[in-house]
Amino acid sequence: MTTQVKLHIANGQVFDVFNQCFEQTDLWIDGDSIFYRGKSDDLTAETTFDAIGKFIVPGLIDAHMHVESSYLVPSQLGAVLAQHGVTRIFADPHEIANVAGVAGIQFMIDDARQSPIHIHYMLPSSVPAASFEHNGATLTASDLKPFYSEPEIAGLAEVMDFPAVANANPDMLAKINDAIQAGKHADGHGAGLTREQLAVYRRVGIDTDHEATNQDEALDRLAAGMHVLIREGTVERDEKEVLKAVNPSNSRQFSFCTDDKTVHDLLSEGSIDLSLNLALQNGLSFPAALTMATYNAAIAHRLENVGALTDGYVADLVILDSDENFHASQTMVAGEWFNPIKNDVAVAFPATPLNFTLAATDLVLPLKSDQAHVIQVIPHHITTEHQITTVPVNDAGKFVPDEKFNKITVIERYHDLGNSTAIISGIGLREGAIGTTISHDSHNIMLVGVDDAAMLKVAETLKEMHGGLVVVDGTGNVTKVALPIGGLITNKPYALADQDIETLQKAFQQISDIEFDPFLTLSFMALPVIPSLKITDQGLFDFDKFDFIDINA
Repeated sequence: MTTQVKLHIANGQVFDVFNQCFEQTDLWIDGDSIFYRGKSDDLTAETTFDAIGKFIVPGLIDAHMHVESSYLVPSQLGAVLAQHGVTRIFADPHEIANVAGVAGIQFMIDDARQSPIHIHYMLPSSVPAASFEHNGATLTASDLKPFYSEPEIAGLAEVMDFPAVANANPDMLAKINDAIQAGKHADGHGAGLTREQLAVYRRVGIDTDHEATNQDEALDRLAAGMHVLIREGTVERDEKEVLKAVNPSNSRQFSFCTDDKTVHDLLSEGSIDLSLNLALQNGLSFPAALTMATYNAAIAHRLENVGALTDGYVADLVILDSDENFHASQTMVAGEWFNPIKNDVAVAFPATPLNFTLAATDLVLPLKSDQAHVIQVIPHHITTEHQITTVPVNDAGKFVPDEKFNKITVIERYHDLGNSTAIISGIGLREGAIGTTISHDSHNIMLVGVDDAAMLKVAETLKEMHGGLVVVDGTGNVTKVALPIGGLITNKPYALADQDIETLQKAFQQISDIEFDPFLTLSFMALPVIPSLKITDQGLFDFDKFDFIDINA
């Protein structure tokens, strides 16, 4: 008796994650799953795909990322990622949750249901990121718990409030326990944590982390029993250093993630396909790197029947022309070939007006001397250096920005609570100013400039378009990208969004010589749970002291 299935993929070299090798064999696919792997005289198919000379591998998985950092809605991001062989992502919507609370999370879930790829969400653990932050919403355990009934929810996202865990804050522990009781798990966010501090996370059940930036930090996480998500994003270029910790004995404890990556970088250099190819270039075997990019991520997130190509597994796969590197030729998600022509429209999202006032006097920065605490940007990293150094001041004792030392201000956007101003080095503005409503995680307004008038013009432009990204040059010319969804995301198709971002970056390059993404880099300058010196609307924050400090040295 013969059985008919939907699709027969014949004669391909199919990757076997369990035996770490390619095997010339067949895949029989019915519905969204693989019906059988192997040759068969008892199966027929409606359609046959001859894969002779091709290599068939599981779909790639991004184990931790933020959709909002792409500037795209989830459905548009899915269309970009599918082209790169990514069939599944685990996203933390804490950016939009900090702006719009549970309504923001629901928007992300609803729009993701149009996506051509699988989008899982990890519920935001720290909204706000720290208890003293001024943001748009506060989410407690009771706010999050109902979301576990949604099939897209895979657990609790990056727990970044270490003091809350260490001090056994009841609400934080309830968030973690609710995830575990729902049969899910909790992701970590152990930036700057010691081995003993990581143990505090593990004792409450947190079992993954993506904040390792080098070999030693990765090994600390392995020693704590954590699964390490190796990060390579637009700003966070950590992979090459972390890969030094990977060997054949421990590679099962590693996966890949992008964390934060813009639409421009996703289209131009790739997503997890870039991570996989970087691993190959740095000495990992194709089977090891491919397993890290697929099956390992599924296991880390406790998914069943995902990440491998055999009987009963979800039919997420990618066709490659070679086994020497990863370049997606065709992508299948849940038994359906990806169609790049399909173009969904974003789910509606209410406007979020910016509620702030800013006067020229708010940008004046008086100092007691020419010695000050300065935020020093580290290229390709979200951490900063805490400098105490000599800065330019005028005869009235006020800071005078120049190409080396720019002025930075953060303005509270929700309740008109004011702003704080400080000094930043490493952005290298020669003229004008730039600004953004993306500033992790509270997403208040951030301006950087050498000209107060230009900074005021940036602020005015941001307010007019309810959020986005702005460059104002020394003559007052404005280049802007509107992000009407929470001041974080565009509602445009990905190709148009990419053009907008490219135009903005070109405008920035006319007033600075830095080679890294200024906007995504700056967005982390307001995140106080990341080392070392940051700025919020309330002032300079010293991560090591975990407290605000005076700018005067």
